[in-house]
Amino acid sequence: MTIRPLDASNIKQAAKLASKVFFYKGVSVRLTFWVYRHQEKPFVVKMMRLAGYTLPIRNWVAVGESGEVLGTTGLYAYTKDEDEAVWLAWFCVAPGQRGQGIGKRLVEHSIEMARAQNKRYFRLYTSTIPGEAAAQGLYEKYRFRITKKKNRLFYHLLYRELEL
Repeated sequence: MTIRPLDASNIKQAAKLASKVFFYKGVSVRLTFWVYRHQEKPFVVKMMRLAGYTLPIRNWVAVGESGEVLGTTGLYAYTKDEDEAVWLAWFCVAPGQRGQGIGKRLVEHSIEMARAQNKRYFRLYTSTIPGEAAAQGLYEKYRFRITKKKNRLFYHLLYRELEL
């Protein structure tokens, strides 16, 4: 398994995987991968800035020996805290590939890339929805502390932060 940048050869597989894992986030998954492909266009930069995001978005994929995308990760920034923080984007591992250390390698890669951004914090949000709950132990292992919890009807939204 190798970790490489998201590119034209793997973006469709990555978007399909993220859509499968985050099936309840529907349009936002597809929109994010569309923005990734078009983020150098002035119109997209302007629209993302208006929406509260700073470009570029950087994404990577874990790829198996036969070229299949096994997981995704990425970094993005919000304009509100872009001077101090970078955020984790679409971190996921294919359900059939979990428990093999792929998530661990992707998180370590993400932390390394976040440190290279020279920010004070690496932040993420996640939830207690079963598909995301499995990652909580991994976030704890790497010392992402919970900074905020929002109650939703059937789950909790968790904001986590790692001081870099």
